[in-house]
Amino acid sequence: MPKTIDYPRTSYAGAWEVAEVVDDTGGKCSIEACARKLNRKVSGSFKAILGSAVKFGLLTSKRELLTTTNLFRRIKHAYDKQEELLYHREAFLHPPLFSQISRKFRNKELPVQMFDIMLIREFGVEEINAQNVAKAFIDGARMAGILDERNVVADIDQLAAQQGPRRELASGEMPLNLFKASDVSTAYSVSPATAYSDSSRLDPSGRYAIDSTLPETSLIPASPPESLTEATMDSDPVSALFGLNRTTPNPAIQYSPETAVVPPVILQAAAANPEPIQTPAPRPASPAPPRVSEQIMTPPTEGYLIHIAGPGLDTQLSIQDVDDLEIVRILLEKIRKNLTNK
Repeated sequence: MPKTIDYPRTSYAGAWEVAEVVDDTGGKCSIEACARKLNRKVSGSFKAILGSAVKFGLLTSKRELLTTTNLFRRIKHAYDKQEELLYHREAFLHPPLFSQISRKFRNKELPVQMFDIMLIREFGVEEINAQNVAKAFIDGARMAGILDERNVVADIDQLAAQQGPRRELASGEMPLNLFKASDVSTAYSVSPATAYSDSSRLDPSGRYAIDSTLPETSLIPASPPESLTEATMDSDPVSALFGLNRTTPNPAIQYSPETAVVPPVILQAAAANPEPIQTPAPRPASPAPPRVSEQIMTPPTEGYLIHIAGPGLDTQLSIQDVDDLEIVRILLEKIRKNLTNK
């Protein structure tokens, strides 16, 4: 049974180049399309580069289809060069062999001259791949800032602790809707104990109100109190900004005992009990607001108030200055002309 190779055999730079080609095609492409983009043939050496890109966590390969990973997109869309280097380091250490070597030689000098032999004897790398793996590790470690010019390997765990949490410039969750919808369900969100008088209570289903002054079989639809009908007025913040909020409740959600619908179970109870069912007296309708011409005008504390109404004209003028009289004169002149033309 052939041995599974779980380490990259080519350089990190070559793997990144292949991943960029796949990203240029939309993040997904076939192996043949990727090879054509690079003017190469689908050979063993090209598949070794693809395998390295998969080992570094830059690509996934499934059924001859290559796809870029989230790690590649984090590197591509890094906020700055420092964050890009951190993600490149994460990709380079993605193969278990490379992270194992980095921890073994942390804060120590890497024996570059005999590194390929050490890979064969201590890390189980096949002899045919030892030189390529050694070169791939040394070049990638220098690029990721893990190996310095003296060939000393940095402590990768300490580097990971120093980088801190990943920065988030914006929350991943959508904000809640700031405009609360005004509907009937909002009016019923209060406790039933505050929505009804002392002489009424809710039936077990919570859908009807039972009035204690009526027979037990008399149910009326549960009605919200007066304060709740006011709460169902339009309260859109944008409308309120321009003073467009309505000052009367929505007629579609007004309730009255006259509109009560008696459920079928009540009809059956009424047939068994011939006594008439008492219904509460209808509430007196609130008087309609007076028209503009009938409203009581309170004069201002300073100055004068003139109300002129007629065909095509209904306005109030506040006289605070002598210059305001010119506007009154113009209106009176217009009225004089209209009366003269009749």
